[in-house]
Amino acid sequence: MKILTLNKKNITDFASARNDLLDKSASDWNLFLDSDERLSKKINQSFSKSLNQYALERKNFFLGQYVGSDKIVRLVKKGTGKWQRAVHETWTPNKTLLPAGRQDSRCGILDSVIIHNTADNLVDYLSKINNYSTLHAKENKKESKISNIFKIIFFPMAKFIITLIKSRNIVFSIMQSLHSYLSWTKLYLRQY
Repeated sequence: MKILTLNKKNITDFASARNDLLDKSASDWNLFLDSDERLSKKINQSFSKSLNQYALERKNFFLGQYVGSDKIVRLVKKGTGKWQRAVHETWTPNKTLLPAGRQDSRCGILDSVIIHNTADNLVDYLSKINNYSTLHAKENKKESKISNIFKIIFFPMAKFIITLIKSRNIVFSIMQSLHSYLSWTKLYLRQY
């Protein structure tokens, strides 16, 4: 297994950057980390021959405070899929069909945890939000999503409430709401 870390500055297409790293890797199994992530412990478990992807729990920290966890696919077998979407990228397995025409999207779970330090200070995080919201708006436009006044006003409110319930961190919730507001507003401006 090889750990591949995205260390480049000013990435405008995270899926392409991950796919480039994967193409250059000589390893069958590759674990992807961002530059603001690290593993809590070394991965010591063996991988199933019937699985091509594994998810890990990711613990998110904002300005040093824990703000919640998610599960995210980051360990993948080379040649079994590719990363898609310029930002908030996801692993998409190749179309391996199971009986009855179902796509094989089975995913193992690893016991190691990714520690994600989203920001050391607000200035850097605001810059990150501004950049990611631009990329997100571009991707939403590619996906034929439509913005409108309702989404610009109410999606950020919903994002704030959901994030506050999950994180219990008011500043982080405001920042996530701002990301939503900027993403939908930038998409709206691109439409006209």
